[in-house]
Amino acid sequence: MEAQNKTANSHPLECIYEEIGNFAVIGLTGRTGSGCSTAAEILSSPSLDLPDVSHSHYVGNESRKFRIVRSYIEKNWTPFYYLRVRSVITRYILTLDFDELVTNLSNILKIEYSEIEKSLITFKEEYDKAHDRIEKYLALKEDTKEKIKIKKEDAYEIYFEWLPDFSNKLRDRLQSISQIAYTKFYQAVGDNIRSSGTPSSKEFDSTKIFELASTINKVIKSAHHVARHKGEPCHIVIDAIRNPFEAVYLSERYADFYLFSINTSNDNRLAHLRTSHKFSEQQIIDLDRKEYPDRLFGDQKFVSQNIQKCIEISDIHINNPRTDQYGHSELRSQLAWYVSLILHPGLITPTATERCMQLASSAKLNSGCISRQVGAVVTDRSYSVKAIGWNDSPQGQVPCLLRSAEDLINGSDEVAYSTYEKNNDKFRDALLGKYGQHKCSKILNGRNLSFCFKDLKNEVDGEKNQVHTRSLHAEENAFLQITKYGGQKISGGILFTTASPCELCSKKAYQLGITEIVYIDPYPGIANDHTLATGNNSPKLTLFRGAIGKSYHKLYTPIMPFKDELETLLDLKKNPDKKDNKINYLEQENSRLKDKVTRLEGIIKNKRQKTSSA
Repeated sequence: MEAQNKTANSHPLECIYEEIGNFAVIGLTGRTGSGCSTAAEILSSPSLDLPDVSHSHYVGNESRKFRIVRSYIEKNWTPFYYLRVRSVITRYILTLDFDELVTNLSNILKIEYSEIEKSLITFKEEYDKAHDRIEKYLALKEDTKEKIKIKKEDAYEIYFEWLPDFSNKLRDRLQSISQIAYTKFYQAVGDNIRSSGTPSSKEFDSTKIFELASTINKVIKSAHHVARHKGEPCHIVIDAIRNPFEAVYLSERYADFYLFSINTSNDNRLAHLRTSHKFSEQQIIDLDRKEYPDRLFGDQKFVSQNIQKCIEISDIHINNPRTDQYGHSELRSQLAWYVSLILHPGLITPTATERCMQLASSAKLNSGCISRQVGAVVTDRSYSVKAIGWNDSPQGQVPCLLRSAEDLINGSDEVAYSTYEKNNDKFRDALLGKYGQHKCSKILNGRNLSFCFKDLKNEVDGEKNQVHTRSLHAEENAFLQITKYGGQKISGGILFTTASPCELCSKKAYQLGITEIVYIDPYPGIANDHTLATGNNSPKLTLFRGAIGKSYHKLYTPIMPFKDELETLLDLKKNPDKKDNKINYLEQENSRLKDKVTRLEGIIKNKRQKTSSA
């Protein structure tokens, strides 16, 4: 019946969408306890098991969009291959023999060698076998096409089937040493691999920054090879990417790579860590410091986990509420929404919150701050935009990105610098000490020698004072634009920000009568628990969910106008002949009635058989 329904022009259209949907890679990022593994398990399931539209969290036109998504994804769903980054790290761990493993654990966990050996000795035989298997795999030559093919197929079996199970066994053994041992060990080994290319050395080698990402890339290619051999689409989900440069590496190599950040409220995340992971309060503090470092220095900027930056550069943001009664129905529904758009761009239009956050995301690129770019949008309750802002110096002052320590030292471009900067001896001594030797450095390779006034001033004073920043925050800049250009009512409105609102901006939002703050970065600050969690008119805090940046354009731009797509798919004529139209209708009606008669005859036959049996 389906073959009969295909038209002459539907086949090339199907070929286009098969090409678009044939290959896709989703990388998941997010803080431990946010739900990355849950999202990966959902994406690798045979069915998304979506809720009925009436039982979904979508309302109004968004529910109509979800109905379209649900219908499309149920017809076109293909489970994702599930690649666990911990499996890749386990592969590196298995290059160590048992004695080297115990030594490495002792060094990282700060526990005596003998204690660790005692905990793992019954696991030694199985570990040794696994070590031998990895050694044999790594020794395989790739000097002929046939050997390359064999190694790719071996890699697929190792990374997608064998290593996940072995990693679970190793995790259980490590947790018998201490509850935090597994997490701490794998985090340290991941950093070591990025530093040196090995699991046991911290020595920094800049050529190894992409070592882990490069191996992930090879595993993706092995899955692609196997999928082509099976004649099926290759959709891969990677859990979890925690270093931003690894996300950039994969993004540069695959046009169809999307970084999904899985976010949840901090209260939900902490509750999950305490109940499911059994982490103590100190272990949670240590975990947060590792995943969300205040500041990274030197080679740590390249090799350490930095979830905040990963979230900041994510293509799609998913909110995992952990509170629904339909088995992660909100999480499933959001994943279905964006996978359907990956397979069929332009299937539906963006949500109102996506539209506004996309404006904020674009606005942040205007920021001349050299630390972090942030954008903000203020709307009324109907999502009508009233103001746009970004973090930058006040109008008339020169942004930090355009200022140069070399100019300040040499007395050039005087209008760009304050009286304090030009005349304060202590400040100038600090400036010369830090930047003087780099004025003509070849390492700059044409880059501007910009500097952060706040950081330098705090170094001079020996403080950590945020008041010295030259830039207005994006949110306050948006608020001030309204006053500056005539004023519009925003009481009852919504603030969109690409970061988390700080204490100062939160107070201003509260004073202006903002009823909701939609934000991306789920970092737990005092603004959430203190500034906004008091009084009678506290704004509602909402984690953003949606696509922004280049993915916004890619996912929501149709391949062709939908009217043309339907006309092509269904072979609709502009001015169909009335007679032909009537004949087509009667033929379809005749086919429908024949099917109905067949079903009724079957029912009557079953009833007669039951009657005769009785």
